[in-house]
Amino acid sequence: MSFTVFGRGVSDPVTIDEATSPGLLRPPMMVEPVRAVREDRGGTSFQRGARGGAGAERLRAYYEASGAVNREPAPVSLAEQIMSKPPITIGINDTVGRARDLMADRGIGLLPVMGDDGRIEAIITRGDITRQRIRYTDLAKMPVGAISRFEVLTAGPKTNIRELARVLIDQDIRGMPIVDQGEDPPRVIGVVTRSDILRALINYAPLELWL
Repeated sequence: MSFTVFGRGVSDPVTIDEATSPGLLRPPMMVEPVRAVREDRGGTSFQRGARGGAGAERLRAYYEASGAVNREPAPVSLAEQIMSKPPITIGINDTVGRARDLMADRGIGLLPVMGDDGRIEAIITRGDITRQRIRYTDLAKMPVGAISRFEVLTAGPKTNIRELARVLIDQDIRGMPIVDQGEDPPRVIGVVTRSDILRALINYAPLELWL
C-alpha cells in the first residue's frame, strides 16, 4: 500500500480511492478559550518564505548548496526522490511554543509528532497554531498534543508523485510524512510538501511528466 493513516495505536493502509475521498481525516483540534480574548500576535512571527532581498539570496544559496539550481532535467516519479530529508520532527510532549519556533527557524510549515516509542502519532502545522482562539502566551505552554491532528496520512517512499500530489489536493493538506514501514517501529524518513512537488517540476522533471 502506498498510503497509510497513522495515529495513537493506529496503522491503517488505505487505497488511492480512500486516500482521495472526502472525510478521511478529521479536522484539527481546537483549544477553546475560557473567555473571548483578542488574538495575540506577539512573539516570534513565522517565516513566510523569501520574497526578495536577503531572504531570496539565502534561499538561492540553499538550493545551490543542495545542487538543485542549474541541474540537468531528469525524470522523477517517486516520493523518495523529492522528499525533504532528514525529517524535522517534534515530540508529543514538547510545547506548542517549541513547535512554532522550530517551524520559524527552519522555514517549514508542518512537523510530524513522534510518540515516546518513536512512532508517528500526529502532525502539527503552522495553520493549526495560528487558527487557535486562545492567547498565544497561554497556548505556547501547552503540549503539541493539545492541538495536533491525531490522524496522519502518510505515504511510502515508492509512492508515485502524481498520486501523492492528487491526495494532497483532494485532502487539502500541505504535506505528508514519508514512512518506511520496513522498520519496527515504522520510521519517518522524509516529508513531501506541495513546495517539494513544485520544486521538482521546476528543477528536475520534464514538463511532459505532468501533462
